[in-house]
Amino acid sequence: MPSDIGEQATAEPVSSVLRLAGRPLQNAEDVARYLGVEIGPMLHILYKAPDNARYRHFEIPKRSGGMRKISAPHGLLREMQDKLHLDLKRLHDAHPRAHGFIEKRSIATNAKEHVGKRWVLNVDLVDFFPTINFGRVRGLFMKPPFEMGAAAATVCAQIVTYRNGLPQGAPTSPVLSNFIAASLDRRLLRLARQNRLAYSRYADDITFSTNLAQFPPSIAIREQITGGGVKIVAGDVLEQAISASGFAINAKKMRIQGLGVQQSVTGLVVNTRINVERERIRKIRAMLHAWGKFGLDAAAAEHFAKYRPGKEPSRRNRSPAFRNIVYGQLSFVRMIRGSDDPVFLKLCSKVLDLDPNPSKFIRQMVFGADDFDIFISHAREDKALIARPIYEACERLGLKAFLDEEHIGWGESFTKKINTALGAARTVVVVISSSSVSREWPLAEINTALALEIAGQKRVFPVMIGQPDLSKLPLIRSKNWHVWDGDADRVARRLKDLISPPPPQSAQSAPIPAVQLPPRVDGPKFIEPSPRGPWNDASHSSASAVPQRPSWLARLFGRR
Repeated sequence: MPSDIGEQATAEPVSSVLRLAGRPLQNAEDVARYLGVEIGPMLHILYKAPDNARYRHFEIPKRSGGMRKISAPHGLLREMQDKLHLDLKRLHDAHPRAHGFIEKRSIATNAKEHVGKRWVLNVDLVDFFPTINFGRVRGLFMKPPFEMGAAAATVCAQIVTYRNGLPQGAPTSPVLSNFIAASLDRRLLRLARQNRLAYSRYADDITFSTNLAQFPPSIAIREQITGGGVKIVAGDVLEQAISASGFAINAKKMRIQGLGVQQSVTGLVVNTRINVERERIRKIRAMLHAWGKFGLDAAAAEHFAKYRPGKEPSRRNRSPAFRNIVYGQLSFVRMIRGSDDPVFLKLCSKVLDLDPNPSKFIRQMVFGADDFDIFISHAREDKALIARPIYEACERLGLKAFLDEEHIGWGESFTKKINTALGAARTVVVVISSSSVSREWPLAEINTALALEIAGQKRVFPVMIGQPDLSKLPLIRSKNWHVWDGDADRVARRLKDLISPPPPQSAQSAPIPAVQLPPRVDGPKFIEPSPRGPWNDASHSSASAVPQRPSWLARLFGRR
């Protein structure tokens, strides 16, 4: 059984999945009872409801170009498919050469089968999901391990199919495709072994590879085209095996790659090791270059005009969408090349230069264990008596604070390190003294931090030393600040409360009295800003407990 069964150890045993009182489902009433829905609404949504009451339709870009049509279920139909999806996963015994939509398998595990081979053959299937029609799904439900009665199998097949095929966008479609394609995997693996080939499949992408001097002609042959070209044609044995399994080959997408060219499997290079294609790295670099040269919004506009003409996001959503694409590309590179890869780390460092509110995984890639909660801004004269004691007090409480003399090594770029650390930290402690307000560098740091706080990207914790001239810090006048009294531990405790706000008190618990700070001579006491203020970014906070919205893949295919 697949590995994800163990993750549901507290759920009902597999022997009772898609069973009522230990017996297979027999009719529509059994299906409704098992799914926990009323039979009337279930039959209505399946047979009488209009199309838009069951599915939402939209398009997403294909990796190979063009647009892919998505039909995503919603409402009662989505609830029923979600229930079936979980149970189908528990019953699915994955074929060892299938890698798509399976826990702990991916395009990387699929490509690994073909690294360092003399020949690599790529075969694509035509209309993979739509080919798996209502009749095939109904027949599947009537066989082991389901063993449903004809009426129950009909209803369940109606729940998971749309327009006589598996819809791309339904959570049940991926696992059902693997159930149906199991016979294809068995045939092709047997064929591969007979011909001394390696075989794997990721959804509709089939790959064979070998170290033989010539590719077996029963699998694929080269044909001359009028005009001197060559095309790859499926051998009779391969075509018969795929046809007997109920699928068809997309003749336009067959190709054989030798060692002399870049060999790719499901978008990954496999000549000597698994790697991303060079074009992907060049594209990421171009996106980052445009971001740095023209700004985020202009770079986003150019990107969508080039790659999605006529289907660009709204002006309001354009920049966030472009940023998400950049982060998604970087996540992909990390998955394939590893988090310690120099190319990946250099791209992450570039993002830190550009993005004032970088994702936590980017910050951790660049800074590693030194991913900072706090940045301490100070003048040189305030380092020994104020900045360092605050830094050491933060360290004692487990807060990761950035202090220039601790984290900037010999030969490192001072400006770059300061900029990236300031961009990485969520909270900025600004030490405001007569020295800091009279020097260009501390003033620039303080005003930058205040501007980022207004934009909702940072939170600023001012520590006031004496009564300095604030004429060059207009944004600080409206803030409440902490008056320095020599107690660095008190500052650290307040910072910890900002970063990790305590859980809500129960009705029975007594409120904890607030710590009283000494009054300012010419200003208010420090008042703790609310952890729900506009600067709070819970999705990136190290103490965040806010659930994240799932990705579009998770929403489409029901992954948890």
